[in-house]
Amino acid sequence: MSPTPSAAVEKAEKQVAAVLDDLEQSTHTEVQKLQLEDVVATDPVTGKPLVQKAVDITVKEKPGRRWSR
Repeated sequence: MSPTPSAAVEKAEKQVAAVLDDLEQSTHTEVQKLQLEDVVATDPVTGKPLVQKAVDITVKEKPGRRWSR
């Protein structure tokens, strides 16, 4: 039995969240914006233009936290 669409979406959301968390941890930044966009690439088999989906991730630096003494 295949998972229901909502269960599949929830699973995908958790996987994306894990990837974004890894990105934030490894770059010491915060993800500010995600955007899905169309990009034109060349099909390696036919050599013709091919429209593909790409994800654009905008991050910002985390503010340095210093405690006053």
